[in-house]
Amino acid sequence: MAEFITSLPAQAAARCIIDTARSLNLLNSPVTVAPQLAETEKILFVQMLAALDEYRKMHGDDLQADQISSLFTFVFAKAAEAVTNMYNHKEDKFDLTGMLDGRVPIYADDSITAEFKASPFPFTCAENYLQWVENDAAYLTDIDPVLLLFEALKWCFRLSCHLAITVVENK
Repeated sequence: MAEFITSLPAQAAARCIIDTARSLNLLNSPVTVAPQLAETEKILFVQMLAALDEYRKMHGDDLQADQISSLFTFVFAKAAEAVTNMYNHKEDKFDLTGMLDGRVPIYADDSITAEFKASPFPFTCAENYLQWVENDAAYLTDIDPVLLLFEALKWCFRLSCHLAITVVENK
């Protein structure tokens, strides 16, 4: 039987992203959730973890700040796509293009795309996350940095889905 522990750093990584959303006034209503988006999140993050594992085998473990920023932009764009697919009753097929290089295409509803292109959310998430990691580096020494990063990315995805749903419902 697997042993589960409570990870305070993982909770702090999640809180970093939630606080970012709150500071940008993105949490003025209850967070919208959908079972389909939870399944989508799982599929996307398994693909991302596999791609990152391959990248790390070829290039080493360290990710640069611009790559981490790209990951936040990537999940933000994929949330827009996931919500568009949910409303259009289409299957999610994620293209991992741009995951680490900042050139992230977005295939979403025009109103979501317009709102997302104007949003500082993914950049601010990356900035706040990187600052949090730098400030608390001593506290995070025994924690897998990829797991912490993906905890933050998970919350970025969830809150981005909420934002995309809000855009559609206000349309």
